[in-house]
Amino acid sequence: MEDAIVFGWNQKRPQRDEQAGLATALFAVIDRTQATIQFSPDGTILTANQNFLDAIGYSLDEIVGRHHSIFIDEDYVKSDEYRAFWQALAAGEFFTNQYARRHKNGSVVWLQATYSASFDENGNVDRVIKIATDITARQNSIEGLSQAIAEMSHGDLTVRLPHSDLPDIETLVTAFNRASQQLSSAIASVKTFSSDLDTTAGNLGRASSDLSQRTEAQAATLEETAAAVHELTHTVSASATGAREVEASATHAKTTAERGATVVGNAIAAMSKIEESSRQISRIIDVIEDIAFQTNLLALNAGVEAARAGDAGKGFAVVASEVRLLAQRSSESANDIKALISDSRQNVSSGVELVNATGTELRNITDSVSTIYERVHDIALGAAEQAATLTEINSAVAHLDVVTQKNAAMVEQSTNAT
Repeated sequence: MEDAIVFGWNQKRPQRDEQAGLATALFAVIDRTQATIQFSPDGTILTANQNFLDAIGYSLDEIVGRHHSIFIDEDYVKSDEYRAFWQALAAGEFFTNQYARRHKNGSVVWLQATYSASFDENGNVDRVIKIATDITARQNSIEGLSQAIAEMSHGDLTVRLPHSDLPDIETLVTAFNRASQQLSSAIASVKTFSSDLDTTAGNLGRASSDLSQRTEAQAATLEETAAAVHELTHTVSASATGAREVEASATHAKTTAERGATVVGNAIAAMSKIEESSRQISRIIDVIEDIAFQTNLLALNAGVEAARAGDAGKGFAVVASEVRLLAQRSSESANDIKALISDSRQNVSSGVELVNATGTELRNITDSVSTIYERVHDIALGAAEQAATLTEINSAVAHLDVVTQKNAAMVEQSTNAT
């Protein structure tokens, strides 16, 4: 119930006639333009003008003497609020508001009304006057707009409002219908887009599912690859270890070959010395042969002289003959030694040639062993680098395996989300 403000007319008697004339004129204007009805302080209807009767659907005879409650819902009539309303009016208060009243045919009539107490000369409330304007059409339009908005809020975008004869209401109706149409078009576009999005999401879901399956297969393959790389790393590490052992063996072989080359060089030098000694012995034998020849020649001369001496030279002839025989045997021995030394020189020469050939071959072997050593050293270095590289690859593949497993799980989550 609206706050009430009590007012009254405390008129001075000299101004009564003038004010009465003004009041009559004002009431005539109000009676012509507004709907009015008058009640006793307890709510009994005293009279009503034609505007009010037209709005409410009753004739004057049908309402005079009856209570105001004939225009009110029965439940509200029984309420304390309604009783307090008339008690306040009887006490001189007034109320202005929009009121729902019942038409004779049962429909609801909306009135923009003011209930105000009227005072007699003594300041007592002698009646209650209601001045009202029929706003049913406006209120119904507003209620229709409110209901349309409610229906729109529940998803009905086909609702449209009828046109109104009230300019301000028509403005609202036009704005609402335009907004509803635009919103309907926008929702239709959204619906089309949603359908396309649903199709795209379906395609994306299938693609994500395929990607998930491929990623899982890739993860399994990568896991196998990681295991193979791990085995390969182990194998290459073992090969690197073997290459290092082969390198050590090649180093030992190279050292041995170099020592052999040194020994052969020493042997060649010794054979050269033996050959030189053989040449020196040959020269000595030649000297011995010359001595034997000279001795033989002297023995021969001594024999000739002994023969000339006759019997006196027989003993000397015997000595000369023995010396001659000794010279012959010395010459034969020298020849034999010379032959042996010649054979020895030939054998030494052959040995020197063989030792030289052996030295050459041994140098070739040393060079080959050096080449093999270099190759084995390079292989060992390469194997070590491969082992280190494969170790890094193994770590990278293991990390990639973990990442791929995570990606597979993420793709599966994305597929579920899609």
